[in-house]
Amino acid sequence: MQTRSLGRTGLRIGEITLGTWGLGAQSYGPVRPERFDETVREALARGVDAFDCAPVWGDAEARVGRLLREAKSDALVITRGGARLVDGKLQQSFDADALVRDCEASLERLGRDAIDVYLLHDPGDVTIRAGDWREGVERLERDGKIRAFGVSVGDAEEARLAVDAGAQVVCLPYNLLMPQTLEDVAGRVRDQGVGVLARSPLMYGLLAGRWTEARRFAEDDHRDRRWNRTSFQERIRQVGELEALVGPEHPDLATAALRFGLSHTAVSSVLVGARNPYQIGAAVDAASGPPYLSDADVILLAKLREAAAI
Repeated sequence: MQTRSLGRTGLRIGEITLGTWGLGAQSYGPVRPERFDETVREALARGVDAFDCAPVWGDAEARVGRLLREAKSDALVITRGGARLVDGKLQQSFDADALVRDCEASLERLGRDAIDVYLLHDPGDVTIRAGDWREGVERLERDGKIRAFGVSVGDAEEARLAVDAGAQVVCLPYNLLMPQTLEDVAGRVRDQGVGVLARSPLMYGLLAGRWTEARRFAEDDHRDRRWNRTSFQERIRQVGELEALVGPEHPDLATAALRFGLSHTAVSSVLVGARNPYQIGAAVDAASGPPYLSDADVILLAKLREAAAI
């Protein structure tokens, strides 16, 4: 696994990070505990050195922490604060005391003395501007409980606000169908030395290129609520256009999509929400080394966008 610098944090991170939202929160349906463990162990065996967790993703923190201890691994742990489940309901608060409590609870679940990257969990633009979180982050840094802090954001405006507020890392969506968030702030993150964690590289499985318009999802699968039929049909059409990337250099669309994420020089690591050992292994195989996109690929993508195909 090749590594990249995580902005100005002084940390280095593998190009592929295992995200545990799908495994821990069971967002795609039930996941057996054994499958969670198998996927993390395969990730470690394939050289993955960073794992993304959150307190609201089931038992992801405790399980990742235990597996890393068993493997005697010094892999980086990314987790999040400001959101928690109370009596089964999501509660958000980003004031200093809440963040410190969240962090200390995460440290206990992880079995660690410090968290490598601590992200504010989707605080939104109003909260980022208000800055009530700042004192909590400073306390955690001063006490050595976090090594770097950042913000998980949903759009370019939130990313700009986070960078301007001093975030060392931003976690944002970036993929073939949603490139604009990063492209709009790429200059700013480079200038400020901000690490970028690119999430949703396969857009919840859509960019694996295996679905048709007839695809249906179970009620306990978040994708059942994410797209209506019209928007889903349009996405399937766009994916069909992107199949033009498949060829000798990219054996399937999933590989091309992951390499698209890795091709951006501002990206430190791509967060892959693998749900089984095969998927994390395939992601590692896709990270075979630069250049991830050829000049011909770049020209093709530009033509597709110019033609409003994607």
